[in-house]
Amino acid sequence: MRIEKDCVRDNLKKLFAVALLIFAASSLAFGQTSGQKPSRKNEKIKQELIKLEEEWHNAYVRHDAEPLERILIDDYIAVYSNGKSANKTQSIEDLKADKSIYDYSTPYDMDMRFYDNTVVIVGRTKEKWKNQKGEEFTAEYRWTDVFVKRNGRWRCVAAQVVRIPLPKS
Repeated sequence: MRIEKDCVRDNLKKLFAVALLIFAASSLAFGQTSGQKPSRKNEKIKQELIKLEEEWHNAYVRHDAEPLERILIDDYIAVYSNGKSANKTQSIEDLKADKSIYDYSTPYDMDMRFYDNTVVIVGRTKEKWKNQKGEEFTAEYRWTDVFVKRNGRWRCVAAQVVRIPLPKS
């Protein structure tokens, strides 16, 4: 009898765990805005964030740290495709130390998800630059940026960047 009760209890625990997972997954699905027409409010936010992304990318072309000072929140964290990470201070120092000459750094194909005062952006960037030796490079990146609205301003709290491999010729 004791063994049967233990089996029933274990099965009930498993059933409860599965039900909890299904509930959690369905709750997340309702929070998505994909496939829905963006609201006017979200469209305004989208345009504001596109402008911030463009300012951020152009900061590298101009070697201007001011946009990063303004856009990145103090406890910002970035993760790069080489596995390294950087905080706000390190990101600004890297920008200042960069001696490359950029022709362009253009963000595009930005897909946004809105969650109250948080927006997740997945986008792409095309870049063309010359290093100190004058060698020319082009690259394309896929990235995710997470913005939160604090004190009436959108600030980036986290980013992840992955370089897209060049097509094999």
